[in-house]
Amino acid sequence: MASTKETIVLLGDELIRKDGYNAFSYADISKQINVKNAAIHYHFPTKPDLAEAVVDWHTDSFNRFAEKASIKNEVDQIKMFLNFYSSIQVSGKLCVIGSFATDWNSMDDNIQLKVTEFTENVLSWITTTLDNGKQKKLLTFSAPARIEALKILTNMCAGTQLARITGSNDFTEIKNSILEQIIT
Repeated sequence: MASTKETIVLLGDELIRKDGYNAFSYADISKQINVKNAAIHYHFPTKPDLAEAVVDWHTDSFNRFAEKASIKNEVDQIKMFLNFYSSIQVSGKLCVIGSFATDWNSMDDNIQLKVTEFTENVLSWITTTLDNGKQKKLLTFSAPARIEALKILTNMCAGTQLARITGSNDFTEIKNSILEQIIT
């Protein structure tokens, strides 16, 4: 069972990814877990403190994902990554990177730094996976690997948002199109 602190981080994550960073308050969390706002402030004195903890949680989660994926070939690694985004889209949430990006100008510098570091970590992983897959002739693309990584991440982040408007099928089409373009 999760501790109160972990529960707060997970609820903060859910609210950020469903409604946006600026659209939730500690009162929203306290109602859901039936505690006073003071209990939330005990663990996270400010909303930026909670947001940083959410990014840290995602960083740890992604690192575990990358470690688990490392035993697969590069095609399967990319498929795992895209399927992870499918699960985000199905859950009705948005990509955490995209969620923070929409409120970027109103966020604390420390949150921006953590989100930037997390994003670069994800992009680095995709870039390395693409490079390795291309060297093994498992993947094909003409742009530099980082540009392909940016295209993949952009499509996945935007796809989770767009699917709210146009439906899940369009997200699936985007994901399948990415695979068709890079798998040899």
